[in-house]
Amino acid sequence: MTLKLLFWAITLVDVAIAVIIFVSALSSRMLDIPLWYRLGLLITAFGFTGQGCLNLPYLLFNVTLMAHELPFWILKDIGIGIISIYYFWHTMHKEDKPGKTPIRKKTVAVKKAPVAKKITETKKTPTPRAPRKKTPAQ
Repeated sequence: MTLKLLFWAITLVDVAIAVIIFVSALSSRMLDIPLWYRLGLLITAFGFTGQGCLNLPYLLFNVTLMAHELPFWILKDIGIGIISIYYFWHTMHKEDKPGKTPIRKKTVAVKKAPVAKKITETKKTPTPRAPRKKTPAQ
């Protein structure tokens, strides 16, 4: 019984991670990530899905599938390997980029003064204003 609970937990974690990766792949921010990261993440998501699906026959029907019969779980390792290799390559060639990153200065927000409306020439006589009310000095 304890082994089945462990497999349920592993399966739910695998499926949840795959869903998170697939949903984030639909984000517009994903286009900012380099192609190797995107490729590695998607392969990893397919690997997590494959591993979760590999556990389902055991959990639902008590049928044990051997891992070598459906080796989709290997995609998880390949995807993480692609991400790791790209990260390693990127950090090794970091000297190609400028040495110092510019420090951002915090700017004070300047509130713009409202601009008075321009009176067009077609309107010759302005509308009269009501005189100000005089208040007693305190």
